[in-house]
Amino acid sequence: MQTLTLWAGRAALLAVLVVVVSGALDPMHDASRFAPAPDVVEHVAYGYLMTLLTIVSFPRISPWLIGGVLLGLGAGFEVAQIFGLVSGTFQWKDLVSNAAGVAAALAPLAVGRLRNS
Repeated sequence: MQTLTLWAGRAALLAVLVVVVSGALDPMHDASRFAPAPDVVEHVAYGYLMTLLTIVSFPRISPWLIGGVLLGLGAGFEVAQIFGLVSGTFQWKDLVSNAAGVAAALAPLAVGRLRNS
């Protein structure tokens, strides 16, 4: 499993390196064209920070359980928006953005677990 993790990490590094070098060398590079909407950034950041800070605040609770509960709460708020119980409108991108934030917070733990097994 360590070999798979190592090569997956190298492949991801190579992909990021290609994007970075192409952006640095392209005189017509337009970074704003790839920027996500502010709402998406907000949901990713909230998902990440809530997961990370809850894990730090409650070290005896499984990080995976914390991530699952936060995903459930986020989905619950989105469903509550359908029925008008919470302000806003239901959006799939909000669910995906929340999941991305939680996944980003849990990814280092998953990689560490894979490397130690």
